[in-house]
Amino acid sequence: MEDEGFVDDGFIEETAWEYFGRYGGRGASLLRELAASAERAGDAIAAQTWRAIAEAAERIAGSGSG
Repeated sequence: MEDEGFVDDGFIEETAWEYFGRYGGRGASLLRELAASAERAGDAIAAQTWRAIAEAAERIAGSGSG
């Protein structure tokens, strides 16, 4: 995630794997819901972070891992 350095790529990947492990293909949609909630609450950084994690979870799900 190349924004302003708030969250490193390792954290994003680790969290994406955690959600994928717990929720399978549903994990990405749950993460997108968290992003939307953060955005509604006015927390743009959290929303951006949750979106990045959702994108990583989608890549994981698409790779056939798990």
